[in-house]
Amino acid sequence: MSLLEALLSGFLFSFYLYIYNNYAIFSLPWNSSVTWIIAAVGIDFCYYWVHRSAHEINVLWAAHQVHHSSEEYNLSTALRQSAFQTFGSWPFYLPLAFFVPPSHSIVHKELILLYQFWIHTAVVKSIGPLELVLNTASHHRVHHGANRYCLDKNYAGVLIIWDRMFGTFEAERDDFDIVYGLVDQPQFWNPAKHQIFYYGKVIEKARSMSNWKDFFFSFVKGPGWFPGTKRLGDITFVAENPVREKYDPTVSSLLHLYTISHFLLSFLAIDFVIKSIKLMSHSTSIPLILYNLWSLTSIGLLYEDSSLAWPSEIIRCSVTVLMVNQLSVVFVFPLQIVYLGSVALASLMMGCQFLSYKSGKEE
Repeated sequence: MSLLEALLSGFLFSFYLYIYNNYAIFSLPWNSSVTWIIAAVGIDFCYYWVHRSAHEINVLWAAHQVHHSSEEYNLSTALRQSAFQTFGSWPFYLPLAFFVPPSHSIVHKELILLYQFWIHTAVVKSIGPLELVLNTASHHRVHHGANRYCLDKNYAGVLIIWDRMFGTFEAERDDFDIVYGLVDQPQFWNPAKHQIFYYGKVIEKARSMSNWKDFFFSFVKGPGWFPGTKRLGDITFVAENPVREKYDPTVSSLLHLYTISHFLLSFLAIDFVIKSIKLMSHSTSIPLILYNLWSLTSIGLLYEDSSLAWPSEIIRCSVTVLMVNQLSVVFVFPLQIVYLGSVALASLMMGCQFLSYKSGKEE
């Protein structure tokens, strides 16, 4: 998601710049504290509707559901983001372009995301009277719950007042433990599949309709909608206190060592791409982004014990060795290159040994 943002955010934000530069009704002074306050409240208000739409319009939910697919609730959940949600979110901010300077808009949009990172935690129970005004960890835990009372609630960014004003607020309850994740929880750890699988469900649902009106409604009404129900569907079938096992297949402790090293390597590679994105052409950056996606997908396949996992890893690690050789000519990051190369070579050997062992075991 972060890598796609690096490529697309500038392009999408150009629409905001175009409106502001050509059609601004009134340009607020950039150095006024009033402008910063208006921008903060305006962006937060728009975020509420961006977020609410992502839950209440099925084709937008197809992107946003990635963020809700974690069965755990901690800071890492905040980083589980859609690669495609940016396309559906930026249009909601465009009305601000008629008076809010682009600099203020983009700063406050990022500040909201930073604020939201810290409320993805089960550690903080309450912050007292501020719970009345701010979106807090308690409020956001409700938002991530798969319990019936949690569904379609607490869309706020920073200020919970929007949910209180528009009837979508729900306080955390003490009589039920919140079960995190989706109502129909996917049973796989493939990040690429998580990004796209729900679009197939949207299309499948639309094709099952008997007329064009319902076909269209399948895309623009809520994920739970079916003919004969309200716009957001009927949630009475969802349990108030769901009981389900978390998806957690048993794997070898050696696999953890292998995947942790590659997960850290992926972060290093992502940091490398982001820092170097301005120096790269699209023909260079896009293959690197796809390589990182491949790496994370392979980790998911390994934990699912897919038959494609180790063959994929052997090929990927071989490609890594070739990439290191090529990148060392163009970019000079000695420690990164040494680390990447050493892990790739060790992994290549480990992958070959494991594949050989598995083949022998099957015989």
